[in-house]
Amino acid sequence: MKKNLVLFVGVVLFVILFYNREPGLNFSLFALLAWLAIVLTTKKENHRSTFWWLTAALGLATGAFAWYGDPVSFLAVFASLVALTCKAHQPVMHVLLVPFAAAVNFISFIFRAPVLTGWLPVTGIFTAAFYKKAIYYFLIPAVLAAIFLTIYSSSSDLFQSFFYINWNADFLQIGFLTALGFFLMFCLVHYWSPSQLFLVNNRLNDHFQEAYRLSLQGPQQPDDGFYRKSAEISFILLNILVLFFIITYCIEQFGNANRGGSLSSALHERVYLLIFSIAMAILVIMVFFKGRLNFDIRARLLRNSAYAWILLNLFLAGVVALKNNQYIEAYGLTFKRIGVHIFILLCIAGLMFTILKIKNRKTNTYLAGRMLWTFYATLVIGCVVNWSWIVTKYNLEHQQSFDIDYALSLPYNRQLLYNTKIRQETPDKKTPFIQHIEAEQKRPLLSKTLYYQFIKF
Repeated sequence: MKKNLVLFVGVVLFVILFYNREPGLNFSLFALLAWLAIVLTTKKENHRSTFWWLTAALGLATGAFAWYGDPVSFLAVFASLVALTCKAHQPVMHVLLVPFAAAVNFISFIFRAPVLTGWLPVTGIFTAAFYKKAIYYFLIPAVLAAIFLTIYSSSSDLFQSFFYINWNADFLQIGFLTALGFFLMFCLVHYWSPSQLFLVNNRLNDHFQEAYRLSLQGPQQPDDGFYRKSAEISFILLNILVLFFIITYCIEQFGNANRGGSLSSALHERVYLLIFSIAMAILVIMVFFKGRLNFDIRARLLRNSAYAWILLNLFLAGVVALKNNQYIEAYGLTFKRIGVHIFILLCIAGLMFTILKIKNRKTNTYLAGRMLWTFYATLVIGCVVNWSWIVTKYNLEHQQSFDIDYALSLPYNRQLLYNTKIRQETPDKKTPFIQHIEAEQKRPLLSKTLYYQFIKF
């Protein structure tokens, strides 16, 4: 009954927050409401340290969306709510299964919600006690409140204005919001995942099982030596190949003078391919070090070759970062160039976790789980940062010819642009700039984004 009370109250509040309003502060308020619903409908012992870390992340993401209202912070809020829901109901679930559990939870709504007996206690509800509660707890208070509401409304116009009901309401929109709110709240409160997911979850561990370690102490299989030799030959060849590639790439990129747009085209053609190759390097190691080779005492050459290949790929990541910096110095900072640096940092993090995986004899689950947490942390932290301000500030200080049109296309640099450029611009550029900000400031309270409310002319 407690879950259903939270469910229906949440649906009503969802309709109130979003009726005739665009997403803004209302979505942040709904995120906080959803968090409260999760806390109230889950066991207290399930609220472990991971749950509170995710709560802190949700707080950052919610604040970021209230301030910016952009798609990145929206994605961070949604991802945080999904992770919180899974961890609050099933705290032992591995992070790799969270996306699958969330997908099953949302998709199964169409099968679970129509079966009222599965979540609504309809059997035996209409008893004498129910009718007594309905009369004494709802009907009598509602009648008394309606009588005095009518009396007070006829005596005060201001009081009446607070309870004015618009009978020309958009019932189609109300119906849609009710359905959407019910879907979201139902999936948060009445969470469900199949039992088969637990079987998979029990097999996901950061460490190899002791039984598996003991099984390796027996005589080696005939194919083990061939498998180890194959891995050693593969890594030696890959080391030679990547070393030769690094040398030729550095000569090509840094040894020749770049003219005109050659620097831009060179980076755009190669940087994403290089990032992809680093990701493939991690996958290759995951393939070779997925089992017995982690504990093979004869695999010293293989381990050293893998370390060498990781170090060469780290050096390659540094080369790409240096090339991206050269591009930034020549053409200025943009979102895409910041994205290149972020992807490089994620690749470096993946390579570092790969070193730890080999050194500490961890499973592939350890590596994949750490990378997923790293990506999520990057998303949450990234949504808080005002990248528009950083790009504009850098280009103002380092670009000889400032690209005002590109700066105007960025969403959250308005105060900086006005103070440095727009204030001196002609009315044809200044007027639309100010009108856009004023239009944002005049939006309804629940549809506002806080960033525009603090801009001063």
